[in-house]
Amino acid sequence: MVLFVAGLLCCLLFVYHLRKEPRRILCGILLVAAVYLLIKGGLELYAPNIYSGDDLLIGEGEEIMLLLQFFLLFLSFFGGIALCFNGVRVIRREGLSAAHVLPVGFGLIGIALPVSIAFTTWVLVKESSYSVLLLGVFPVLLNMILYVPWMLAAFLLYSLVYAALPKPKNCDFLLVLGCGLRKDGTVTKLLAGRLDRAIKEWTRGGRQAVFVVSGGKGSDEKVSEAFAMRQYLLGQGIPEAQILLEDQSVNTYENMQFSKKLMEATNPDYTCLVVTSNYHVLRAVILAKKVGLKAQGVGGRTAFYYLPAAFIREYIAIIFDYKSLVVLYLFGVLCLALYNTMNN
Repeated sequence: MVLFVAGLLCCLLFVYHLRKEPRRILCGILLVAAVYLLIKGGLELYAPNIYSGDDLLIGEGEEIMLLLQFFLLFLSFFGGIALCFNGVRVIRREGLSAAHVLPVGFGLIGIALPVSIAFTTWVLVKESSYSVLLLGVFPVLLNMILYVPWMLAAFLLYSLVYAALPKPKNCDFLLVLGCGLRKDGTVTKLLAGRLDRAIKEWTRGGRQAVFVVSGGKGSDEKVSEAFAMRQYLLGQGIPEAQILLEDQSVNTYENMQFSKKLMEATNPDYTCLVVTSNYHVLRAVILAKKVGLKAQGVGGRTAFYYLPAAFIREYIAIIFDYKSLVVLYLFGVLCLALYNTMNN
């Protein structure tokens, strides 16, 4: 009952924060917590554990929960294998880089997690000399590692939820974020997807919004990303008077910061819609909130094979943006482990 009530509370908090300010990773954390607690608490209410004398008999609810956990470990193992193959494909098509190796790294983690749990279970069953050490150390290490899939689930699930939320139809500005150019100074397929989505939103809103194309010139680029995006929009029939350039930014945070100043100088009471790739929307609007930019976000399509690497990169960026949350979680795990040790 306690877990189910806690799940309902998390659900209510999720709805509250979603309505108040959807541009927060807290919404994703509350959503995952609500789903987990409602399932676990609901199963325990449906078929609770019972006592037969001094013996505890596991109820059907706990058995179903164990089956779900085994399924997640199964999914982790074969999902890890799939990620490794995807990483190799991305490297072959996009070249070798730290970002493109990420699916392989996460795939190996996905494989290692169920394997390590199976190995630990085997050692404990054999009751070897290492059993006592594993009983003390492994739960702590496992709870620390579980931060990775928990936060990944929060990020991925809430990214889908946020994408489905209704966005304003009419706005003053459409802020399009840059993401690199071809060697000849033209937009890539990924960037063209962002611009095409912006044109779709522009048409949907009655063709009144002004485009703000944001992106500076990299050391290996012939022109700024903003200039290349303007050329693309002109080629699609967008009037030059409805395109503003922000060509000084070098990252997403500066995209938001510099574009905000540009829009405020043009219209202090502006409304804005940030347009980026679908995998980047959630982090983009979180950064928009940080700089005080009044905007929601929408995403353009991304090639399916590239999505795992892109989402993992965004997830790692979220982790670095919320380093204090990692420290707080690890501190909580250690405190809980210390408490259990003192009471055993």
